[in-house]
Amino acid sequence: MLISTMYSFIKEGSIRHSREVVMGHIKKLQPLNYNKFMWWRTHTDKVVPLGKRALLKDRILNGDFNPSTYFWQAQLSLYTAKDKLDLSKHETRYQLEICAVDFARHKRLMEDFHKEEPARLEALYDAFTSAFQITKEELIEKLMNWSGDILSFYEYCNNFLRTTPSENRKSMRGRGRPKKVKTETVPDVLRIKRGRGRPRKQP
Repeated sequence: MLISTMYSFIKEGSIRHSREVVMGHIKKLQPLNYNKFMWWRTHTDKVVPLGKRALLKDRILNGDFNPSTYFWQAQLSLYTAKDKLDLSKHETRYQLEICAVDFARHKRLMEDFHKEEPARLEALYDAFTSAFQITKEELIEKLMNWSGDILSFYEYCNNFLRTTPSENRKSMRGRGRPKKVKTETVPDVLRIKRGRGRPRKQP
């Protein structure tokens, strides 16, 4: 009975995407070497956040606000467990043993996901309200009705909303000082030598 419940849990309760969709997201990630302190994590998105001092568009392109990848790793752990289950061949105790690590991995990854995803959303809200003159409530409402990605939403805001003074300062800081124009020098042999005064009259 327990195994049947476990199989139902894997088959219907927690697997929310097809194997093809899950593997499509996993292939974009970089596999991690085994770490005994974080053994449940199998991949990383390789994103190093730029931080608040960077322009909002640069942060978006860098992937600072991408959805947490822990969800897709958790989905992968369920497919791994599902592949191991065979109710017609293995005894109940053996089924529990071979799937225990996968269930523990799924639990840890979902805990990481529920911690990281709200933090990334708050960072997104803070970034947009700092860059454009819009309240958090207005931003959430627009995002809920937006069908495109974050970059296309940024382009919309950039075209129809006013930017804040802080974002304008970031833009000016990013441009840097104008380059000095190099002027051509005249060779010494071509320079006209000027006398110290009028030439003396010959007697």
